[in-house]
Amino acid sequence: MTKPCATPVREDDSTLVRVLEAHVETLKAENEILRRRLAAAEARTAQETAKAEGAIAELSALIRIRASAAALGDGGSRQSRPRLAKAE
Repeated sequence: MTKPCATPVREDDSTLVRVLEAHVETLKAENEILRRRLAAAEARTAQETAKAEGAIAELSALIRIRASAAALGDGGSRQSRPRLAKAE
């Protein structure tokens, strides 16, 4: 089996290689920036998910309390409910 012969490198080729190598380095740097942004976005998403899960748990607890009060005869009447502040 014969070895492939090396293609002669011209000055133009070496310039092109340097330009392409520089472009590859730029792409690597941009890729790293995007990885960091993605990690930050995933962290924010996890925080917001935790907040939402906490709010759901609180609402579920309030619903259970109200259901228990209704079962005990309170009936959930308007007088027994705490008033909510009106938004301005």
